[in-house]
Amino acid sequence: MSPLTCDHSDEMLEMAALHAVGLLQEPDVQALQSHIEAGCAICRRELDSLREAATLLACTAPEHSPPESLRAKLVESIQANSPGKKSGVQVWREWKAPQVAPVHVVAAGQGEWEPLEIEGIRVKRLYADPAEDTVALLIRMDPGTAYPGHRHAGPEHCYVLEGDLSVGEVSLRAGDYQCATKHSTHTLSRTVNGCLLLIVSSMRDEMVV
Repeated sequence: MSPLTCDHSDEMLEMAALHAVGLLQEPDVQALQSHIEAGCAICRRELDSLREAATLLACTAPEHSPPESLRAKLVESIQANSPGKKSGVQVWREWKAPQVAPVHVVAAGQGEWEPLEIEGIRVKRLYADPAEDTVALLIRMDPGTAYPGHRHAGPEHCYVLEGDLSVGEVSLRAGDYQCATKHSTHTLSRTVNGCLLLIVSSMRDEMVV
């Protein structure tokens, strides 16, 4: 093939156009790259030109601030697909709102403890309402365990029922209460001797990447 000709230019030029805007699928990407590396100057020039045009076109678009809901979905998607990230750290995100009485009671022996994908940490569901973005749960942390940093989508109320909990420079003991406001961030939360926590918070907190 001559570097100035292309035996199947229509097909390759169409693939170059799709590749320039990120819409070309595998294995067509590999086929196009192999074709260009084989010496087709026509398709190389076409791809370079279209990429430049796509970049300039994107720069002409007016700036808009995306809604907070879009940011939350994007972060959630990134976290779910990031290597090494544990999808089961926030199991309450999947909890549905059950039919409950106007006065909802969970007796001491009711409910099941669900393990997180962090060894030594378990949670018990008390109440969940996705429509109101509210969850109430117990968290039991074994001695020496830690919960990752996270950003609050709403106020988080934490009451230490048993044991000890350290959040950054703050040390909490049984009977202590802490409130973290919306958009605040908690660093790694650790316990030395283990603890039992009552948490009321948003269901959409974001893990800090």
